[in-house]
Amino acid sequence: MIAPLIPCTIRGVIWYQGERNAAGPFTTLYGTQMRTLIADWRTRWNDDFHFAYVQLPAVKGVSNILHQQKRKLQRKLTRTFVKKARFFPLMKRLYLILLLIIALPALGDTPTRKPDVLIILTDQWSPRYLSWENPQVRTPHLDRLAAEGMIFDRCYTTSPICMPARVSLLTGLYPHNGGHGIWGNALNYHVPPAEATMFQFIKAAGYTTAQIGKTHWTSGASLRQAFPKIEDYHHALGLEYVFDVSGPPDSPTDRSPYGAYLSKLGLLDQVAEDMHERYVKWEFQPKASLVPPEHYHDVFVSREAADFVGKQPQDQPLCVVMSLHSPHPPLDAPGNYATMYEAEKLTLPPNVPDTFRREMRTIGHPEAREILANYLGKISLADDCIGRVVEAFQKRGTWDRTLVCFTADHGEMMGAQGQLTKGRFYEESVRVPLVIRWPGQVNTGHTKTPVQMFDVYPTVVEAIGGTLSPRRQAVSLLPVATGKATIVRKTAISEIGSQSPLNMMATDGRWKWWADDKGEFLFDLDSDPYEMTNLAADPAHLATLSQMRESTLLHLRSSQTNLSEGYKSKVKRLREAEEKGAGKNKKSPTDKLP
Repeated sequence: MIAPLIPCTIRGVIWYQGERNAAGPFTTLYGTQMRTLIADWRTRWNDDFHFAYVQLPAVKGVSNILHQQKRKLQRKLTRTFVKKARFFPLMKRLYLILLLIIALPALGDTPTRKPDVLIILTDQWSPRYLSWENPQVRTPHLDRLAAEGMIFDRCYTTSPICMPARVSLLTGLYPHNGGHGIWGNALNYHVPPAEATMFQFIKAAGYTTAQIGKTHWTSGASLRQAFPKIEDYHHALGLEYVFDVSGPPDSPTDRSPYGAYLSKLGLLDQVAEDMHERYVKWEFQPKASLVPPEHYHDVFVSREAADFVGKQPQDQPLCVVMSLHSPHPPLDAPGNYATMYEAEKLTLPPNVPDTFRREMRTIGHPEAREILANYLGKISLADDCIGRVVEAFQKRGTWDRTLVCFTADHGEMMGAQGQLTKGRFYEESVRVPLVIRWPGQVNTGHTKTPVQMFDVYPTVVEAIGGTLSPRRQAVSLLPVATGKATIVRKTAISEIGSQSPLNMMATDGRWKWWADDKGEFLFDLDSDPYEMTNLAADPAHLATLSQMRESTLLHLRSSQTNLSEGYKSKVKRLREAEEKGAGKNKKSPTDKLP
């Protein structure tokens, strides 16, 4: 747009940039890009050509008087620039940058719009298989997201089992708290709406709320006994839209949205039979899915999530939880995802033994690598699903201010310590990924401060200006993510047990302790990240062992749900009522004066 002016006798150009870029995360980025652009122009034209860039303040939605003030400021700046260009042609430095980021509170900036919120919840994703911990993993969409946010390298689930972990996210409570109470997967349970307040408080902050994909908050007849209609239950949770897809169906009678979808494609019977056989015989058999990638359940879920985002009005803030089943077994990565990782080229962690037994099978390193290759294929598929929903927010036009939390309910042993699946306190099972991304608000980089997966709940509520209900044990991570604090909790806790004894784990980020029916364990995660040397019986670490025990006990004592909090005795209530009443009826000495 400037090139046609060059043959003329114009001595300079002043560019007034529109006010949409005057606030928020655009300011620094746009200013940097503009400086680069001006430098490029200067290499093409002579040094005497003057160029000024003026960023106008955001004044949309304010009075005409303020608009008039802005116009006066523009005219003044223009006259000043013209004078300098006319009388000081030898000031060759003038062209470098007259970058004026004008922040004038008196002009009344447009109120900041609330961010959209995207929570990406995956299932059974071990942080050992994140690209920033393992370069073998290919997740370009997640990599870009993580590069724009804070990576929490010491994030732990409240329980390395699906249901209690997911219930903790909704409630902000530990399994041992009243209002939660589920320590393992259950046969007859539904999370009580009175305690599952996450969506309620997000909705109260003015948001459209949606859960798309796997829920796993309920089981058995418990829910139907309390709520005849599932929609009533979802509304009680604060959800306006729910699209529940638990995963691949293992029965031809499946009537879930995905089951109905496969039925229309004529694939339900074959898929159900294949899934049933995998679950009964060997869910870790690495074999491609019978459905092509475009019909796979996680792709189905991400497509629904993207469609939902695309249909929402832009002036209404949105909170979407996209919950994927992958990389949870069965190991049925579809199509090219089943072959994109060459098993023989994969490197196993040092805590995977040469051979180990699992369900009457002996698994060596060749078999373990085959299992891992399919698992990584499902991770890469989940990454593409993430890319699809990110694109939807980009098309919506809100991506540059969207708050994103990426995590998982728990991890996966994947051969470590000679184990597969979940339900253990080793790092592969109990530690989970966590990335928080919010442009212009959250710092980038890594932190090793101990945090918990259910901390996502208060983090989101604080970020959107909502109110956190009392008795929540989860804490907001914004102080750490924004650089205002280095720690928000001293100890991260995890709990598990469908029968006695109920087991508990504690870590302060370096030392990790737990006790179960097999004994007591203590690991130094800094020097022994793969937990290959148990220090619990080492006399040299007796003091640390005692400290971790005491830390766990203190946590239990301080994190109990106190339903009596705020109670006043009947005597005190009556006395306060009397005093209040007396104060209202008491007459002033001046009442009778004329």
